[in-house]
Amino acid sequence: MVKGIFASISRYESPSASYPCQHRGVHRIFPPPVSEVEADDIYRDDRTPTSGRPWLMMNMIETVDGVTEVEGVSGPLGSPGDKDIFGTIRTLPDIILVGSNTAVAEQYSPPSTSVSTKARRLTSGAWPIARLAVVSAQLDFDLTLPMFTRPSQRPIVVTTTNADPNKVELIAEVADLIQCGVDSVDLAEALREMAGLGAQWVLSEGGPSLNGALLAAGLVDEIFVTVAPLLGGGQARGISRGNTFSEIEELELRHVLTEDHFLFLRYTKASHHDASL
Repeated sequence: MVKGIFASISRYESPSASYPCQHRGVHRIFPPPVSEVEADDIYRDDRTPTSGRPWLMMNMIETVDGVTEVEGVSGPLGSPGDKDIFGTIRTLPDIILVGSNTAVAEQYSPPSTSVSTKARRLTSGAWPIARLAVVSAQLDFDLTLPMFTRPSQRPIVVTTTNADPNKVELIAEVADLIQCGVDSVDLAEALREMAGLGAQWVLSEGGPSLNGALLAAGLVDEIFVTVAPLLGGGQARGISRGNTFSEIEELELRHVLTEDHFLFLRYTKASHHDASL
């Protein structure tokens, strides 16, 4: 089986022959057979929330050597195909979860409300419009940031119970607050609070520190990783940081897609995959 997969991959040109990207269409190379696919179809799946919290997905892009950003943002690592996959994955969750540093650096805006996006989201069973949730213990926000400027799409700010009350009061004018945990945010409790709002699926878009905390707490059910055909150099941090495990945890590879020499990997915890067989 492996030999057959790699024989099919060899039909593609070398990266040097195709750069800049040609945006040729997404192909699934695992599981076989190799075939051209529609991203909207291949990312649909049965994701059943468990343990009183939403199903948590994580989506990141990194270079081959583990760099996740260039000058604080991930955009330079992507391609047109990567942006399409990113948009498809964003149609899956009810809530998009992001750390405050990432939200500020990437200038996060309220999620799309277009008719086409609503239709794609309803197909997956998600809320018609996703909500943005930003994790911050310090609440050092510029309230003129794009994510705070649309009253009809108030973001959620997740912070601690002992956060500065003056900052809490100001942020409450432009966002809804979830307060859980002392000194540091209790992410498990935050997810249970989101379940109480009716959210069934949550997507973390990082950065690495938030991902590390979610992984360390055992809260991540599914991981999407885009591997860009680039070497980033510098100090590679990888898609998570600060997480410690008592033992190595096994994941199940669900699919591998490719376009323009980018790889799009999808993993779930082995226990989730076994339960669905």
